[in-house]
Amino acid sequence: MTKLSVSEILRAANHDFINQLQLIKMNLDLNRIDDAKKIIENYCHQYKSYSNLNKLNWPKTVEWIQTFHYRFPSIEFLLKSHVAMTPSVKKDAETVEYLEKTIQHVSPHLDPYSEHRLLIEVEATERWVKITFDLHGKWDVEPLRDKPSDLEISTEKETCNDWKYVLNFKE
Repeated sequence: MTKLSVSEILRAANHDFINQLQLIKMNLDLNRIDDAKKIIENYCHQYKSYSNLNKLNWPKTVEWIQTFHYRFPSIEFLLKSHVAMTPSVKKDAETVEYLEKTIQHVSPHLDPYSEHRLLIEVEATERWVKITFDLHGKWDVEPLRDKPSDLEISTEKETCNDWKYVLNFKE
């Protein structure tokens, strides 16, 4: 996994924040009040999801998710997080390893003229964790066949335009 320095992450986060402020300002200058409000709402909603994700208490997985956008800027990244409480099940290292393996498998083969979007949805209670990986776009590589035996993975779709799988962990 490519590690980013704290300085690189902060620089990128500050850049994103300034871009969002500029977009809000532009909409306000054009008297598009509702559009400006929508940008603010979307920004707040996304960061509430990031904040909620910390309840997972899986530091490697949380770091992977929080830095994804900076490591793979050509893929639009969306996060939905519904972590009710810190789960007792611990599969942090295995999870981040598989997430990284799948994105590294497809990333070099992304069509540069297509839009790509990855939705990661994390749901957790004290007794279980469910992580959904849902990638849309266009790539030219065969599906990943190597699935680790220590993870429960259910593949819902695996084509050259859609790849969706779910990782399930139970106590």
